[in-house]
Order: sequence, then structure tokens, then C-alpha cells
Amino acid sequence: MKYPDAESLIQKYKLTAYIIHRQTEGITNEESIIQPPVRGNCMNWILGHILNDRNLVLSLLGEELVFDKAEAERYQRDSEPVSRLEEGLLFEKLLEKFDLSQKRIVSGLRSITSERQAEIDQVGTRKEEVGALISFIHWHETYHTGQFELLRQLAGKNDKVI
Repeated sequence: MKYPDAESLIQKYKLTAYIIHRQTEGITNEESIIQPPVRGNCMNWILGHILNDRNLVLSLLGEELVFDKAEAERYQRDSEPVSRLEEGLLFEKLLEKFDLSQKRIVSGLRSITSERQAEIDQVGTRKEEVGALISFIHWHETYHTGQFELLRQLAGKNDKVI
């Protein structure tokens, strides 16, 4: 199977990190839990969900995780929306964990071997080459990254950051 090399994956993760930082700049904890008027989730849940998936990448890379089991369960697929402050982690804490995950992913990708990328591993129900799994998880991150633009506007920022 074809999948991006480690350096390409690093660049892709850097790009989504840049976009997420731009879209979350100036967002308060209270603004992070504003629910969209249509089916979807707030910034807090989406960022936590992205971190949950980044935990999977960190595991594949042999890096230390940023979420413990309870945090990961809170933001897993199909978990309840975060609609009150006490239902999720503080947004500032999520952003700190995001930055930490970024450093660890870049470090792990810089040291991954082509043999490890070609190894078969499993994440959830997906069983394929590590490089393909990481590439798929990143694609999933881009899907959610795009949701931040609308949520930023719902938070009243009324700006164009990208």
C-alpha cells in the first residue's frame, strides 16, 4: 500500500496543528462548549476527540500518551457532547495536551523506521500497515479540523483567520 513517508506526515501534522491553533486562538473555556445549532459537537469535544486519536498515533509510534484512560473514554467516538464546563477538560488543558501530542508525534515520526511503517498493526477495527494507519488517522484529524472554523464563528469571533 502507498502511504506518505514520515517527513510528509510530519508536514501534514504541522499544518493541521497550525490551523487548529489559529482557529482556537482567543477561545475561552466557556466558548469552547458552545454547541452548534445542528447535529455536531463543540470545540471542546472536537479537540478532545482529536487528542484521543492522536493517542492512537502515539501508541503506534511507541511514544508516551497524552490522555489517560478516563480522558480518552470521555472523547471517544459516540461519546456524549460536552455541554457544560464540568463535563470535559478545561480547554486550556486540552490545548496544552495538543501541543505536547504534536511534539511527541513529530519526535516519533522522525525516528520511525521504514520497517515499522510497513508492519501490520491494529487500531480499533482497522488492521493494516502502521504508515497507512497513521495516514488514515491524520485524514480523520483534517475532517475535524475543518469544523473549528464554523465553531469559531458561533463563539462570536466574526473573523477570518485562514
